[in-house]
Amino acid sequence: MVREIRRIRRAEKLSPEEAERLARLRSQIAEELPEIRKRAKARLIEVTDALAALRAERERQGLSLADVRERSGIERSALSRLENEVGANPTIHTLVRYAESLGKKIVIQLVDAD
Repeated sequence: MVREIRRIRRAEKLSPEEAERLARLRSQIAEELPEIRKRAKARLIEVTDALAALRAERERQGLSLADVRERSGIERSALSRLENEVGANPTIHTLVRYAESLGKKIVIQLVDAD
């Protein structure tokens, strides 16, 4: 399905004050974007590491995805996506269910930011 992208145009022109306000907002967003992306990437690495640890433990125990599905109730296809998709974004509840199916638990720590 291909969606047509339409440009939305305002019926009235922006006032000089409103145009300046929007320009300041765009500038602020441009300045903050690298830091936002950096933090998002760090979070992605942490989640990816947790999922890799769960997969390694599953394999160490000789369990298949079907075995984990039976134990956790998480669909096999969802487990496969968690283990293989870059950028997987599971809920804490899902991580806890996966870990519990392996006889493990998830520990969350609050630490000072870098």
